[in-house]
Order: sequence, then C-alpha cells, then structure tokens
Amino acid sequence: MSTPTTVSTAGPSGRPSDRLVGPMALSRSQATVRGLLVAASLALVWLTLVAAPHGLVVAAVALVPLSVWAAWRPESPWATVLVAALVLHWVATVPVPSGAGAWLRLLAAAWLVLTVHLCAAFAASLPPSAPIPRAALRRWARRGAVVAAVTLPIWALALVAGEQGVAGEVGLTYAAIAAAAVLALAVHLLSRDDRG
Repeated sequence: MSTPTTVSTAGPSGRPSDRLVGPMALSRSQATVRGLLVAASLALVWLTLVAAPHGLVVAAVALVPLSVWAAWRPESPWATVLVAALVLHWVATVPVPSGAGAWLRLLAAAWLVLTVHLCAAFAASLPPSAPIPRAALRRWARRGAVVAAVTLPIWALALVAGEQGVAGEVGLTYAAIAAAAVLALAVHLLSRDDRG
C-alpha cells in the first residue's frame, strides 16, 4: 500500500492548495533525501537510547512515526517539531558528558540533528516530483559541511571546558571565543560569491 505525500499547487482560486500524491510521484533524489532524513532521525533515537542510562523508550517509540511523518511532509511544521523532539529527547535522557566516549556521542548527535534539519529543509525547498539539480545538491552539501566543520571547534572547546577543573567561568570565555570564530566564518562565507 502506498503512502501519499503532498504537493502544493495553485488551485482554481490562485491560492496554494495541498493535494496528495503517492510515493511513486517522488523523484528518486527526493526519495533519497527523505529516506536519509528518516535514517538520521532513527540513528539519533538509537544513539540516545544507547547513551542514556535510563532511556525514555516511550519517547523513542513516538519519535519513529514522527520521523516518517516529517519525511512525508517536510514542508510542514512537523519537521521542526521532529528536530525539537529529538533534541529534547537527548537533553532529557543523556547525562552531561564525562569521558571521551560520551563526548564523541554528543558530536555524533549534533551531526545527526544537523542531517535531519538539512534533509527536511532541502526536501521542502523543491517540488517532490522534481529531480534535485546537482548544483543545488553541491551547494547544500557544501553549506552543511561548513556547519559540521564549525561544530568541531565548538565541540572541542566544550570538551576542554567540561573536563577542566578551573575556578571561574571558563565556559563563558570559551563560548565567547567560539562565538567570535563562528561570526568571523559567517562574515567570510557571506562575503564570497556563491556561484561555483
């Protein structure tokens, strides 16, 4: 049995209207992006259950259909609800990292949240039946890679701050350094010509 998805089209009145189409109407590239959204979401649910001493299985079970629904309707607010629910599930169940393994799981979780967000935003930005142009895919991949790369120094600063036993507000100092670095990178990237 096929699960329908929606396409926004202009109705007779000229206003957008949603109509249901089956998954066969999805282009292969759209189906791949939406499948990656579900896979990243389920991987984060699994990682949360592994990292949490007492996982909220009920929340994990609720996140599975929410992941599928967000992939089905990435243009809806449910994609944002999914990202927020995934983050809340992590924050509510996983303790503050202590040790290299816990910090690596935190980094993996951040990258999975980024993947879910990027896939939902990318899938929503194009019509479901339209193949994704390679130029658009390269542009989104490049921007996602930049965000993933910027995550590394911020994660490293958080790791150092979390593992240090220095008196005072060391975390605020590291946060200010990280914010300045992110701001400098953003200014650099926004000042470049993005046609390439």
